[in-house]
Amino acid sequence: MSRPVIALRRATSDDLEDVVAIKEALSMPVDAATTGGGGFILGVSREAYAAAIAAGCVTLLALDAQTVGYARALPDPQQRAAEVWRRREAIAWDGLAPRDLEERAIAYFDQLAVLPGPHRRGPGAALALRVLAELFAGGHEHVLTTTLRAPVRNTAAYAYLRRIGARRVGALDERYPGVGAVVSDIHHLDRPTFERHVLSFRDRYPTATRLGAIVAAGLGG
Repeated sequence: MSRPVIALRRATSDDLEDVVAIKEALSMPVDAATTGGGGFILGVSREAYAAAIAAGCVTLLALDAQTVGYARALPDPQQRAAEVWRRREAIAWDGLAPRDLEERAIAYFDQLAVLPGPHRRGPGAALALRVLAELFAGGHEHVLTTTLRAPVRNTAAYAYLRRIGARRVGALDERYPGVGAVVSDIHHLDRPTFERHVLSFRDRYPTATRLGAIVAAGLGG
């Protein structure tokens, strides 16, 4: 049985409906305090997705030409207009201060969304790694991302964040339409840490999940 063909590409306006459909398929569980089964997506309107796509901030994951996931990542200018950075003084920082980042190029990895299925782990990781590699290769020195702690603790990304060297650096109280009050953990990753972890993984497992060529392309290697 042949392996599916993995393709990563920038989303275009023609992909808006696919992106919104994936987002809507990943809803927050209402009967659990913790979930690690792949996560869910909160917030972001159709209009915001359209604007992010137009700005080149959405990357798609396709298997055999079928879109099964996307990542939304904001480069420095858009990141500084995002809610997390605008409310940085309200974050309960732990081990990192916003002044340490003020003069640096910072990106915000906002969403990683992959539909349930066997592709969630390997190809999903390829999507995340490629986007991060492109952000760092493009001149960003730091990347921030968030995971939900309450009312549902979303552990889906924890193992992945550890493997690439990201660390928790704070928490932020937020509100989402239709959900209400939430608490998000803030995670930080810098370029040297990412490159050290990813290149080590690539060297150890060059063909295990075909991540080697995908990540190397993002790193320019």
